[in-house]
Amino acid sequence: MTFLNRWFLILLSLTAAGPVIAADTLEASFDKNVQPFLKQHCVRCHNADKMTSGVRLDHLDAKLEDRHLKLWEAVLKQTSGKAMPPEDAKQPADEERKRAVEWMEQAMKVARSRPTPKNGSVRRLTVAQYRNTLRELLLLDDNLADVLPPDAVSRDGFVNNQETLQLSPLLLEAYFDIADQALSRCIVDPKTKPSIQNFRVDLGAGINPKPIPNNLILGADSLLLKTPDYVVEQLKPAKPFAYEPFMMKTKYRFIEGYQGNDTVRGWRDYDSIYHAVYACMRGTHGYPKGQAYGTVPQGLLLRPAIPSAEIFGVDSTYGPKANFKIALRELPDHGRFRVTVTAAKYDDGLLLDPSAAPAESAEAVVCREFKSPQTVTIKRAGVYQVDCYSAKSGKAADVTLNLGDRQFVGALNQPAFLAVRLPAGLLTLSFAHPGGTPDRIVLTPLADDHAVAVKFAAFEKRSPQLGVHMGFRRDCGSTLAPVGVPQAVPGDKLTRFVFEGTIQNYPNPNVEKDNVNYLAGVREIGVRSEYTDGRDMPRLLIRSVEFEGPLYDAWPPAPHRNIFPDAGPKGDETPDYAKKVIRDFATRAFRRPVTAVEEAAFFGVFEKATRGGASFQTGVKDALQVVLTSPQFLFLVENSRTPDAEPLDHHELASKLSYFLWNGPPDATTLKLAASGELAKQLDAEVARMIADPRFTQFTSEFVAQWLSLDKFAVLEPDRKRFPKLTRDTRNQLRQEPVRFVEHLIRNNLPARNLIASDFVMANEIVAGYYGLADKSESGFRFVPIRHDRRDLGGVLTQPAILAGLSDGRESNPVKRGAWLARKIVAEPPDDPPPNVPALKEETRSLSLRERLEKHRSQTGCMQCHSKVDPWGVPLEEFDAGGLFKKTRVDARSTLPDKTEVSGFAAMQKYLADDRIDQVAFGLLKHLTIYATGRNLTYNELEFLRKDGLRLKADGYRMRDMIRYVVTSKMFLEK
Repeated sequence: MTFLNRWFLILLSLTAAGPVIAADTLEASFDKNVQPFLKQHCVRCHNADKMTSGVRLDHLDAKLEDRHLKLWEAVLKQTSGKAMPPEDAKQPADEERKRAVEWMEQAMKVARSRPTPKNGSVRRLTVAQYRNTLRELLLLDDNLADVLPPDAVSRDGFVNNQETLQLSPLLLEAYFDIADQALSRCIVDPKTKPSIQNFRVDLGAGINPKPIPNNLILGADSLLLKTPDYVVEQLKPAKPFAYEPFMMKTKYRFIEGYQGNDTVRGWRDYDSIYHAVYACMRGTHGYPKGQAYGTVPQGLLLRPAIPSAEIFGVDSTYGPKANFKIALRELPDHGRFRVTVTAAKYDDGLLLDPSAAPAESAEAVVCREFKSPQTVTIKRAGVYQVDCYSAKSGKAADVTLNLGDRQFVGALNQPAFLAVRLPAGLLTLSFAHPGGTPDRIVLTPLADDHAVAVKFAAFEKRSPQLGVHMGFRRDCGSTLAPVGVPQAVPGDKLTRFVFEGTIQNYPNPNVEKDNVNYLAGVREIGVRSEYTDGRDMPRLLIRSVEFEGPLYDAWPPAPHRNIFPDAGPKGDETPDYAKKVIRDFATRAFRRPVTAVEEAAFFGVFEKATRGGASFQTGVKDALQVVLTSPQFLFLVENSRTPDAEPLDHHELASKLSYFLWNGPPDATTLKLAASGELAKQLDAEVARMIADPRFTQFTSEFVAQWLSLDKFAVLEPDRKRFPKLTRDTRNQLRQEPVRFVEHLIRNNLPARNLIASDFVMANEIVAGYYGLADKSESGFRFVPIRHDRRDLGGVLTQPAILAGLSDGRESNPVKRGAWLARKIVAEPPDDPPPNVPALKEETRSLSLRERLEKHRSQTGCMQCHSKVDPWGVPLEEFDAGGLFKKTRVDARSTLPDKTEVSGFAAMQKYLADDRIDQVAFGLLKHLTIYATGRNLTYNELEFLRKDGLRLKADGYRMRDMIRYVVTSKMFLEK
């Protein structure tokens, strides 16, 4: 008998079992007392045709099914409280009402005493879980799962619910294709030599002694570095194995090219590495302060890459300013790669704002002669202001000032030009200005407390953020994705910064081979000084950019050795070795020991393939492909033997725990504990270890995003005129804030009260800048806790990723926000809105928010739902559609569903954090448990959580304790 058939029979037996006498008694009493009561006083307004307030009661019966218990609870509350029938309707006699109430109370007790059905479960891996599992099993970073359709979302917002994880024939076919591709990339011929591409681009003014004479062309708005300023060298890395160096093609013939914006047709021949590799800029015009980039003998100088909206006709579509890239025609199709950037923080000066005034001091050094570089004496080291006085006024233009071996370029809008730190001693000075030589240059030492010196001190402490991007060039710009996370460059000594990724996971032009267009299929490696919050930043000095790929530490590579461990020469290609390879692989794939029957079936695939003439490796691959498309791999199976609740076996517990806390498979440590039978005994320690592991971020990224509905923010298109700060790049960082915030709460086991009201925000420089807290952050792209001392910040209710996502990008929406808070935070979800609710008429748009809500609520079928939603959303009206506190006061008074009156957001926040913290904690426990178990919770389980969860209150509902509570609960441990 199959598992599913057995599961179905168990379900039938459970349905038939139960307190028969109690059910019979209840049914008889229902027919006599309750059904007539409902028909006479309720059903005429709450039926299939007329669902007043979205409520239907004509389908209720004495069975009290789980799906109806919440409704029965509401009917009991309304009837016992005499809220229904309404005052203008005929009222039941007191004795009649009493009998109905007593029946409902007794029936609810019986329903709550029903055992929760435990019949095992089968649920498919989500796309993310499948991707993570494939990566860890095969040691293959290629994201081959990106072709899979997205998972369906359950009613509670999760994609790992067993009821929504369907398996279609098309999906199974995709799994076969992915398994074939994955194994083909992992299994290699050890006797062949791999091909490795390795090159380096060195940068610096005049660095190339043999530049090509002709000017290069790379399409519209390209700003190529001059060929004397960079050198391309193809390298042969030292490896402990034999390989073939990949040498890039240098001879090309094209019939279509570009000169500026003009298309040039006609065959042209090219023969140079500099037609295969380019050092170029794009999207750098109009930099607000200084030059976006420039070359000096030490290398290429980059200012922060200011993001562009990249909307055609609105802003540059060529990427940010400054946007430096190595463009090239050839890269490997797949495999890991490494980009090594040799860089340093430039010993920079701060270009002064137009409002800066000249400095005055008797110790100033004045230079008046500029026909050749001049040497002046700096008597004492310190911060100096450099003022340049023009002999005659003229149009502002960029000037170049050289102080020693340092170069500073910027517009001379007023004499006050630069603040810079100078050492004592002789200093060589030169100056170039298109308008002629200046009258004099004055270098004035500044006191430590001088405003310019204080600003410069903050400036020089900042570290550029080096980022690497990979992608390809397109007609109207570039398609690039970041490689890893940006790295801070704190020192002025040249240092190697390494970025690694997998080419498969980055945008690829995928053009046909031998395309004769000069720009077809051009790949790009972007190197940037990443923009954060707009504060002045020392320039980033790039000396060289090196690429290597595919990246191998040995041959055969790690994925191959992972499948064929301890493989030697051909003597290992025996049936016994194949059986061991297949058995070990299947055991790791299934997250448990493979059975003898399974092993025989998979080995049979190998034997059939080799008997048909397939090679040893092909036979093994065929067997492993069957493993990777088997239900034991694609599903999480909790196999139940009886209708009664049973404990998970050790390996089921290992998988359930790891797919909860890591969104991926258990590692060797967890599996070892499972195999020894110690996992259940050491559950607390294992939970702590898994939370501390970097893979825990795979849990927070999925759970928090789904729990808090961050997908709404991901698809938001804000009004850019109203919210210019809500750029695409800023939104990417803001979307991470709730995830990093909850992750911080859990890892530090902080009280759940912080979810509502915390005295800190988790922010990097971009998020802090959005909040107006830029001066409190020097963390670059790292999220760190920042104290805020503001009433409009702290907790998830104030985070723009949530508030802006619950708007239309122009106006805030109290109904959306209220419904979200009711569902996600206090776990008091409103009923689904009834169908065909009429929209408000156009003339209501001139009314105030409060008046419009009142008109909408007064419509038939709307009051019941809106009474549970709007009161939560109105206080959040103090935040605009961009998620920030409004500058103008709004009427945010509200009477909450439990009749508590609040004066605005701050009062509601305090009320939730103090008076309703039990319900907030229950809301989190509910969503954690649903996500952890991968199924809907029954009414009884929810009521158990509501009451038993109060045990955590004494310690403040600490976040890690709540996860431990879920993991050690029967709901998690039983099947």
